Amino acid sequence: MALIAGVSAVLIAIVAVVVYLAVRGDGLTAQGGAGSLPEGGGIAVNPEVPGAPQVHIYEDFQCPFCGQLEQTSGPAITEAAAAGEIQLTYTFMSFLDGSLGNDSSSRAANAAVCAADAGQVSGFVEGVFAQQPENEGDGYTDEIFLNVAEDIGIEGTDLGTFTGCVQDQTYAEYVQDMQERASKDEVTSSPVVMIDGEPLGQDDLGRLLSDPTSFNDIVAERS
Repeated sequence: MALIAGVSAVLIAIVAVVVYLAVRGDGLTAQGGAGSLPEGGGIAVNPEVPGAPQVHIYEDFQCPFCGQLEQTSGPAITEAAAAGEIQLTYTFMSFLDGSLGNDSSSRAANAAVCAADAGQVSGFVEGVFAQQPENEGDGYTDEIFLNVAEDIGIEGTDLGTFTGCVQDQTYAEYVQDMQERASKDEVTSSPVVMIDGEPLGQDDLGRLLSDPTSFNDIVAERS
């Protein structure tokens, strides 16, 4: 199933990168929030653990298989990052906006970068995917993002800042840079999980999608 989704995503992503390049040129200069790597490189959750295996996850918030990945293996990935056992980076892709005729991927990605400013990106990712619509393309409302933020403990002035960031689409250009950077790096489907720069094959990705205990074993096998 993931393979079929990946083939379709290749065609969509090629169109997306052509549009980005035509409109914006080839510069990746937008500024992200906390943990944002330069040139659209994604959001580093815990860059303070050099030497740990580097896990880079590419997801689109409207991708059903990404939702399955987060539901099945997301807790193990988050736990490993919190324990300093891995160095975790997210790239939030937005190519599905084009095929689904909405802007939910981009808005969700922006909201995730906003959540990173409050130190809650992993919890936000888990929470939003838990609210993923049953029907692909139904999209997300800003109210969902705000409810998730409150549920994961963003409060007070941080919640006010988050709300403004979501409403103003503060990181919209950085979201575009993440998609463009992913396309330049030949990441043309989602989800993609890389460990130390090497993407997992279909077999290992299938394990992550189906077995909540597989993540640590897969990291150990590649380290």
